[in-house]
Amino acid sequence: MNQLLKYLSILFVMSMTACSLYYYVPLYSYVIASGLDVGAPALPYYAYSDTTLEVIDREFKTANAQVTIEDTYTYAYKKPFKNVPPDGDTGQTFTNMETATGYLQAILSAKGVTDSEKYFMTSIDSARTFGFTLIAAVHRPDEKVTVYDKFGASSDKTITCDDPPFYQPYRFNCDGDPLDTVYEWAAVPNDCFEKQGHQAILLTLTANKLLEKKPKPDYWEAERKWIAGNYKSVVVDQDYMVCQALGIESGYTDQKNLFKD
Repeated sequence: MNQLLKYLSILFVMSMTACSLYYYVPLYSYVIASGLDVGAPALPYYAYSDTTLEVIDREFKTANAQVTIEDTYTYAYKKPFKNVPPDGDTGQTFTNMETATGYLQAILSAKGVTDSEKYFMTSIDSARTFGFTLIAAVHRPDEKVTVYDKFGASSDKTITCDDPPFYQPYRFNCDGDPLDTVYEWAAVPNDCFEKQGHQAILLTLTANKLLEKKPKPDYWEAERKWIAGNYKSVVVDQDYMVCQALGIESGYTDQKNLFKD
């Protein structure tokens, strides 16, 4: 089993956009570990599989991941991994980025990040009704920021961590000073991070990328397209990148024929 994992049965069901379609993509143990290099964009290939968290955790450990699935349950959820049920549900599913941020900060603090409280999980939800969310993990130096509304309003607003808009990314403040540094982002189907087990994978992949401290400025162009309504191209381009990195010939967007006229 350590040499070659069974094929992962990947089921993609998009309730918002199209009919159900079953398809199978062969993923091997080295591909599971390679998802660490890809990061959060690889989430669908874990979420749409029948691979257990235990197997994923074992492969992450074999790949010497700085953060494992067990770490996420230990530090974010305060649960011993050995007692976690197969689906990963310990009753701690997050439903907003504020709660997700708390989990992420707990992981980073446990891993020795001295300013862990300055890292935030954020999202752009303008395509949520179409089945997708744009997620970004950012470093933000300020606990109170004055920014412009991302969706067209010209007036500025001062927000803190108690305000929902705080959990959106902001490249600049109202004075034009740089604000957020994006260290990880992903355009993901909503149904691949609705369950706690999938969220644990997302947090684990994201935390590993944050520890690498490699900014991803390409996020801002993706966000511009997303807010303009061109979320489809962002999703497809990212899935193509993931396929190239994982050595998969055809990704879930292609197999599902998403967005094709």
